[in-house]
Amino acid sequence: MGYGEFKEEVRKALEEFYGEGAEVKLGAALKNNGMRRDAVSIQMNGRGGGTAMFIYLEGFFRAYNAGEMDLEECIKEIVGLNEGNRCPLPVEQLSARLLDWDAVHEKVFPALISTGKNTELLGRLVSEPLLDLSVIYIIRYTAEGGNNYSVKITHRMMEHYGISAQRLHEQAMRNMEKDGYGFCELGGYIQGGADIGLKMEKAVRMEEGKMYILRNRSGLYGAAGILNNKAIQGFLKGHSCFILPSSIHETIFLMASDNMNQGELDRMVDEINRTCVDEEERLADHSYYYDAEDEEIRVCA
Repeated sequence: MGYGEFKEEVRKALEEFYGEGAEVKLGAALKNNGMRRDAVSIQMNGRGGGTAMFIYLEGFFRAYNAGEMDLEECIKEIVGLNEGNRCPLPVEQLSARLLDWDAVHEKVFPALISTGKNTELLGRLVSEPLLDLSVIYIIRYTAEGGNNYSVKITHRMMEHYGISAQRLHEQAMRNMEKDGYGFCELGGYIQGGADIGLKMEKAVRMEEGKMYILRNRSGLYGAAGILNNKAIQGFLKGHSCFILPSSIHETIFLMASDNMNQGELDRMVDEINRTCVDEEERLADHSYYYDAEDEEIRVCA
């Protein structure tokens, strides 16, 4: 069975399983860096009818094609994902109020994506340029159990809000300051996990030759932390640094020194992206430089 036939069989099986209880559709979701992922959307009728659950299909086809799962097992797993990840009622209510600024303004945060790799996506979104990156804005909600949901703010949504782009940016920056950002020495982070070092502490001191990760507590779109100049200054304490874009979710800081080869850093970022980071989570393929004297970030020349 080819991939196209597999997707159609999944759709028909899900329609048979849910009957009139849901609307099942096949589609392709436009993701970061121009990636499109085939998905089946399951929109439940009745309770939660305004919230469609998208489940990506490529992984299921790979498992089916490798003989690891048959079609019935794929359907069972998809149904389980849909039932287990169904948005709880507060998220459904938020989804219905996405066009109400008063309902969402405290849940708006900035995010960073590549400008060059997101021409189509940026045509739909409210954005501001930053070097070779773009600042976009997301509505993020953390439900009970810690699951994070996010929606990118489009031009159409802004028309409903009736606010300026400047007001949107200012609100997102205020929310970001309360978003649990912090630095942690990379080795300690890897050993201790995501909860290590996420509170800015004066005891954390930057040392030459060590790498420090900057992220937010949610672990979602945390690369936007480089916009928080006050927090960066407080940690770097006058030191210039290279910034390595680990992903759209986090960045790595490395104190600049005379014997540091910027070209090697760029090659390291590129290699890590190709071998360790999913395409849709990549931010940039090169390093950046934070000039402590000018208090600004530049693309490494």
